[in-house]
Amino acid sequence: MKIELFDDFFSLFHLPLGFLTFFFPKIFFIFFFYELVEFAYKNRKKVEEPASNYIGDIVEFLLGYCLAGFLFLSGSIL
Repeated sequence: MKIELFDDFFSLFHLPLGFLTFFFPKIFFIFFFYELVEFAYKNRKKVEEPASNYIGDIVEFLLGYCLAGFLFLSGSIL
């Protein structure tokens, strides 16, 4: 399965959301609940969006989270 990162305009918001989750952990639960509801709703409506897009959204989110952790916990200048 090929995962597409930043496959649409709204995917650009996943990276900063992941970054903000480092400081506001409640965003994590909101994001994953939203993705679960979106996946279930679109599958119920028979919208043709592959599961790889949802996995890509989660990977984008986690990249933002990891970036924040790397910048603020690695002993860098920030």
